[in-house]
Amino acid sequence: MAKKIGAVLSGIALGVAAAVSPAIPASAAADDYFYVCGGQFETCGGGSTEGTIVWYNRTAGITGGVSDSGPGSTTAIFEAFAGSTKIESQTRTADDETSLGAYRGFNFTIGDSDLVGGIDRIKITVCFNYPDGPLDCSPNYNELKNS
Repeated sequence: MAKKIGAVLSGIALGVAAAVSPAIPASAAADDYFYVCGGQFETCGGGSTEGTIVWYNRTAGITGGVSDSGPGSTTAIFEAFAGSTKIESQTRTADDETSLGAYRGFNFTIGDSDLVGGIDRIKITVCFNYPDGPLDCSPNYNELKNS
């Protein structure tokens, strides 16, 4: 009888622990690696960004870094879309001539967790921000969610 009561109490404890544990979003699609060079000629001489996109049900997690060398700074622009509608945009900048540093790591979630259907595309652009000139941006790189 004592063994049965102990087993029941253990089962209840496991059920309670599972019920109060925070939900971790499960990956809804395969992870995608990206590497984007900056500038219209994609030379990678002044900066780039690379990392991984982990697709969740309605959002995506982006982990990686942006690097910079030379005059000015380098900015990576991340835009989340649902179809042709832009849902959110985030930027990360590195600057080897300031306290930002030549390499800046990042780890963030992009999208809208309340959006039915969620995001299905991340557009990544890398721009050189020259101190005395216009932006020099790479062609857009699009990563699609494979469901």
